[in-house]
Amino acid sequence: MRTNNFFAKMASIAFIAMCYTACGDSFHTDSCDEVYYPNYKLADCQKEVGNFQKGKTTHYIHSNGFEFDLTVIKDSTFTDKWSDFCTEAKEEDRIVQLASTYPIITVKVNFYGKTEKKSKKTASDSSKPMTVSHGGTSYQMELDSAGNPQETGIKGDVSLLDTITFNGVTYDSVFVIMDSGHYDALNYNDKTFANGKLSHLYFSKTKGILKFETTNGESFTIKEGDNE
Repeated sequence: MRTNNFFAKMASIAFIAMCYTACGDSFHTDSCDEVYYPNYKLADCQKEVGNFQKGKTTHYIHSNGFEFDLTVIKDSTFTDKWSDFCTEAKEEDRIVQLASTYPIITVKVNFYGKTEKKSKKTASDSSKPMTVSHGGTSYQMELDSAGNPQETGIKGDVSLLDTITFNGVTYDSVFVIMDSGHYDALNYNDKTFANGKLSHLYFSKTKGILKFETTNGESFTIKEGDNE
């Protein structure tokens, strides 16, 4: 019986060793057969939406009563390089910065190149993200090929108004985007900002930022007309 047990144990060990040798590649996750070199570019809509040309100035009124001008002081496109598992990528990004003189208010708009043209046999990989941020409030959206913000999978995080009037001027086709701090993954989560209010960005493809609400209850709104 002992002899049989011994040979049974040896057979088991040999079988395990054989499986490990035959399947050895599956145990290694720190190497890859081929490195992927994507070259991501900005889509045309990411270069045009919002009319964020350097030097452009827009007049706003703050919820606290003061008025100010926001001027595009930076509009920079550059190539970012990053690495991931089996991937060495180049990514064309765009940074837009708007600022006022006094009081100092800054807004940043970021576009990330995620569009890659592939071969005729392979479908193009295209994503057109955009973020707008000021202070601790941030808005994230995905643009379609025409530059229209799209829902990110969360019901109601992006909506479209036919018209809306701000300070006596009516604007058409205005997108209303919910702040990104109130959802995680694909779920709305009001507890994410326990002390913050749900806020929205009112955005026009041609005019840019119409109204920016912050999670602390403040906002600033475009004021044209006599100031245009």
